[in-house]
Amino acid sequence: MSGDFKREITSLITEQPGRIGLLIKIDGTVVMGYHENDQFRSASLIKLAVLNHVLDQRLDLHEPIQIDPAFVGGAGVLQLLDQRIWSLQDLLALMISDSDNFASNCVIHRVGLDAVNQSLKKWQFNKTRLNRYLMDKAAIEAGKDNFTSPAESLRLLEKALGHDPKIANWFTNQQFRYKLPASFDESGNGITVYNKTGEGYQIDHDVAKFVYDKHSIEVAMLTFGFQDRMTVIHLFNRVGAVCAKQLVDL
Repeated sequence: MSGDFKREITSLITEQPGRIGLLIKIDGTVVMGYHENDQFRSASLIKLAVLNHVLDQRLDLHEPIQIDPAFVGGAGVLQLLDQRIWSLQDLLALMISDSDNFASNCVIHRVGLDAVNQSLKKWQFNKTRLNRYLMDKAAIEAGKDNFTSPAESLRLLEKALGHDPKIANWFTNQQFRYKLPASFDESGNGITVYNKTGEGYQIDHDVAKFVYDKHSIEVAMLTFGFQDRMTVIHLFNRVGAVCAKQLVDL
C-alpha cells in the first residue's frame, strides 16, 4: 500500500465541519483508523445487528410472518403492498436490499430487542445496541436511540457476508449506492460492491466491501453533524473513489 493512499484519505477527512469515524482494511488487514471506536447513532446500520442475530440463531427463514400495520411504524415499500403474510427471509431481504424500515420492524418484533442485544454482548460488541424500533418518534423523544461504531459496523458486515451466498446477494443488490461507491458503481470497472448505508438528521453512514480480482478493501465511514448534506455526500464519494483506485492498483 502506498503512503499516498493514507495521506490522501487523511487530507479528505481531517478538518471537516462534522464528526467522522473511519476504518479501512485491505485484504482483511487494518491499514487506517480514525476515531474508529467512537460511538455514533446508528440509523439503518443497526439492521446489520438484527440480520446477524437472526442468522446466528438459525431461525427458519421460511417461517411465515403475519404483518399487522398497526403494531409498528416505519417506512418502506412493504407497507404499500396488500400482502399480509411474508416469509422471514423476504423481510430480511427487504431490510437489507431496500433498507425497508417497516420490514425491519416486523423482524425486530419477531425476535425482540433484548434478544438482539444479548447476541451483541455474546459477540463482545460494546458500542452497538438496539434500543428502539426504526422510526419510533416517541422512543427518540424519550431519549432512546440505536448505536454502533465504525469498527463494530464493519465487523457486522463481515459477519453477515460470511453466511450463505444468498445473503451476500442482498448486499450486492442494495439500492442505496450514492455514497462510497457512487463514483465508480456501474462503470464496468469490475469492482463488486457489498454495502449498507444509514441516514437521518445530520447522520450519514456507509459500510462497504469492494472486491476486485483477488483483493478487497473494506471501509466503514460514519458521520454526524454536517450542516450541508451535499458536502458530506461528496466526501463519501471522494473517499470511495480513492479506495477504489487503491484496490485496482493492488
